[in-house]
Amino acid sequence: MNVQNTTIFMGDILSGSRGERLSGNAQEEGRSSVFAGDLSRNFDPVAQKRQIAQKKVMKIVGDAWASDQSIAEELSNARARMEAGKKSIGEANGEIRWAEEERAALRESYGIAEDSQEEQDLKLLEKEHTARTFGGVSLSEEERERLAQIHKEGLTEYQQRSMEFFEGEDYYKKQRSDAQRELKAANETASAVKEAMNKTQTMLKAQDTAEQIMESASKEIVGMLVDEAKDHIDQEMEEKKEEALEKAEKEKEEEERIEKIKEDKDEQEEFTEQVTDSAQLMTEADSAMEDVQRQIKKIMDEMKLLEEDLKGAAVDSTM
Repeated sequence: MNVQNTTIFMGDILSGSRGERLSGNAQEEGRSSVFAGDLSRNFDPVAQKRQIAQKKVMKIVGDAWASDQSIAEELSNARARMEAGKKSIGEANGEIRWAEEERAALRESYGIAEDSQEEQDLKLLEKEHTARTFGGVSLSEEERERLAQIHKEGLTEYQQRSMEFFEGEDYYKKQRSDAQRELKAANETASAVKEAMNKTQTMLKAQDTAEQIMESASKEIVGMLVDEAKDHIDQEMEEKKEEALEKAEKEKEEEERIEKIKEDKDEQEEFTEQVTDSAQLMTEADSAMEDVQRQIKKIMDEMKLLEEDLKGAAVDSTM
């Protein structure tokens, strides 16, 4: 069976030369060989449970980190915009300040007093230009009438040159205004991001979730280890029980063998006694036979003497 160019040999199905040929072909094709038997032997449910928990934790923490990174990036961008706005405002203020200094020097060179009518009319001309260019400034009817009269009479040389500097500030005033709006927006963004971070606390929640997952996995792993220990103890008890039964059976067989030997010994002793008794009887019989033979011989001897006596008596009678 091939899975992603990996040849898996199921048990010992492929054996002998055929298995070697197939294995050789797999190696020639540049594929790795994995034996399913090895996979089953190396399977560790505790390690698998720990790996699954770790993957979940890594996913949660990774997502939280990505979310925090996105927020951090947004906050960093807001801070960069704020810095750029501050810099732009500073540059614009520098240019405007330079123009104001030039106008002050111009007023001094012309000897114009700040409370003079010419200076007051200049201030009104500046207001008119600001209202026309940037808006946000309103002119009264009296101011409009005075402006109409100023334009009709014409601006003085001082007023014309001063207004050139003032109108030259428009670019930097607009730059400053835009930078101020950008700075305000960036500041609001930064505040919103910070508030969101404080409310969501993504990483802290992810950490809590990760700890819960690992704690749950640890409990399951402990349960699996306890079950495994119980199974191991049960297996050992079963083995000990089988060993005890086997030992008892062997002891019983040994007792039966000893009993058989004892019975054989008793039979041997009984047989020996019988043989001994028979031998004694034979001895006694032989002794009795000898006594009988002696008695017979004695009788025969006595009878022989008697016969001789009888023969002697017969001889004596014939003489």
